Amino acid sequence: TELSTRLDPEDMQDVIRAYQDSVTNAVQHFDGYVAKFMGDGVLVYFGYPQAHEDDTERAVRASLDVIASMADLNTQVGDQHGVELAVRIGIATGQVVVGDIVGEGAAEEAAVIGETPNLAAHLQAIAEPNQVIVSEATQRLLSDLFEYDDLGTHELKGIATPAQVWRVTREIDIDSLH
Repeated sequence: TELSTRLDPEDMQDVIRAYQDSVTNAVQHFDGYVAKFMGDGVLVYFGYPQAHEDDTERAVRASLDVIASMADLNTQVGDQHGVELAVRIGIATGQVVVGDIVGEGAAEEAAVIGETPNLAAHLQAIAEPNQVIVSEATQRLLSDLFEYDDLGTHELKGIATPAQVWRVTREIDIDSLH
């Protein structure tokens, strides 16, 4: 939003398009699904429409790739337009209900209902620039694949109990453990 006040519309469109392409490439590389672009926000699903046994792992790896891509994006687009791009990512793991297709044309999407997408949105809001914040369920599933910082519990609007949250710091190099 702050960028839109500093850049003319054509430059802003170039920056947003490059950002969206970067995110889409990382998500698709790990077989995720970009459900919706909302300005500079992106709603991504792993496990829909195609489920994989390791969808949670794929989501975290794609997120780390998105963060890594910000350096290249800033070199290519950010420097050209005098901006510093960063992302904030929230990941929650759990059951959702995928309902009927809602909307029409470009606004068409499958309705995804449940606590999980709401939790992910709240986790994203906690994240600092270029951080991946995950729910307790996500951290538990992947604890041996990534390193984390414990961020304690947070009261999140609309979530019944305080949520334990974790910041992913990096992927563990399995080869170095042997």
